[in-house]
Amino acid sequence: VKPNIGIRVKLASSGSGKWEESGGDGSKFGLNSSELLEALEVLKTNNLSECFRLIHFHIGSQITKIRRIKTALREAAQFYVQLHAMGFKIEFVDIGGGLGVDYDGTRSSFTENSINYSIQEYVNDSVFTFVDAANKNEIPHPNIITESGRALTAHHSVLVFEVLETATLPEWAEELDIQEDDHELVKELYNIWESLTQARMLEAWHDAQQIREESLDLFSLGMLDLKTRAQVEQLYFSIAREINSTSNRAKHAPEELRQLGTLLPDKYFCNFSLFQSLPDSWAIDQVFPIIPIHRLDERPAKTATLQDITCDSDGKIANFASQDGFRNTYLPVHPLKKDEPYYIGVFLVGAYQEILGDLHNLFGDTNVVHVSTDESGYRIDQVIDGESV
Repeated sequence: VKPNIGIRVKLASSGSGKWEESGGDGSKFGLNSSELLEALEVLKTNNLSECFRLIHFHIGSQITKIRRIKTALREAAQFYVQLHAMGFKIEFVDIGGGLGVDYDGTRSSFTENSINYSIQEYVNDSVFTFVDAANKNEIPHPNIITESGRALTAHHSVLVFEVLETATLPEWAEELDIQEDDHELVKELYNIWESLTQARMLEAWHDAQQIREESLDLFSLGMLDLKTRAQVEQLYFSIAREINSTSNRAKHAPEELRQLGTLLPDKYFCNFSLFQSLPDSWAIDQVFPIIPIHRLDERPAKTATLQDITCDSDGKIANFASQDGFRNTYLPVHPLKKDEPYYIGVFLVGAYQEILGDLHNLFGDTNVVHVSTDESGYRIDQVIDGESV
C-alpha cells in the first residue's frame, strides 16, 4: 500500500497580528524552496511521485489584514502551478489557518483584536486565486482545505459569572461641610473642590496632588492623624472625579487629565478565575466582548474593572473593547441592587480558553450548560454541575 503524501511549504509571505512570526522565512515549520526540491528528488528516487497529493502552508493565526492573506495565496498558487509543471499531480491545497475573529467590533486592522475583512471576502479570495492560476495554466482546480480553528470555534461559547461585591474609591459626601478644627490641608483641598472651573482644571489637579503627597509624608512622620488622612483621600478623589467628568465633556483637555479615567473605576469582584476561564486575557492581553447580560434597558451609571476571586493581583480584566478601536480601561456597569444578582457575560471565548485554562488556586470546574438552537428557538441539551467549596 502506497501512502498519500502531503508537504508543508514555507512561504516567504507572513501574516499580521500577534502571530505574524508563524509565517515567513523565520517560521518554525515547513520546507523552503531548496528543501522542497530535495524532497521531490527523494520521492522520484523511491517511485513515490504519484503519492504526493497535497501541499500545505500556514502564515499565522488571527490575521488582521486581508492583503497579507492575498499575498500568501498568490505565492502558494505558484507552488501549485510549478509542481504540476514538474509532473506532480497535486490534488489538494491546505491553506492553513489564520481566518480571524472580530473581537472588538471595529472590523479594522488597526488592532490585533479585529480583522478588516469578512468570511465571504476570505473565501472569495481563496477560491479565486487558485482557480485563476489553474485556468491560466490549464491544470485542474485543486480541492481547497482550510484549518480555521479560531473562526470556527470562537462563537460557540460564552462565559457568564456573577458579581459578588464591589469596592470604590472614597469620596466626600456633598452634604458635609468643613469644620473649624479640620486640618489646614483638608480646608485647602475643600476650597479647590468648591472653586473648580474648567479653565483651572489642570492647575487644580496639580495642587490636589501636591497636598495629598504632603499629607502622606506627614502621616508617615506621625504628624497627621488617621481621620485627617481619610478626609484628604475623600476630597482628593472627589476632585479627581469632577475633573474627569468635566474633561470628558470638553473638546480639548490635557492628556494628563484624560488619564484620570484609568484611576477612578470601581472594582467589581466576580465569581470566576481569570487563569482558568480566560487565560488569554492575562497571557496575551486578548480583548473579548464583555457586557452585563441584564438590566439592558437601564443606562449604566458606573464604570468598573473586573476582578476575579483568586489570590493573584493579575487576576483582573482592565482592557475592554471600544467603538473607536482603542481599548477602554473600564466597563460601563450598573450599581448593584440588594438581594438581586448581577451577571456579566464574556463572549467569543470558544477558541482555546477552556483547554488552555487550569485549576488555578485549586478552583474547581465551572458549571457548564450545552444549548442547541434552531428556527423554533433553543433547547437545553445538558447541564454539567461544576465544583464548589
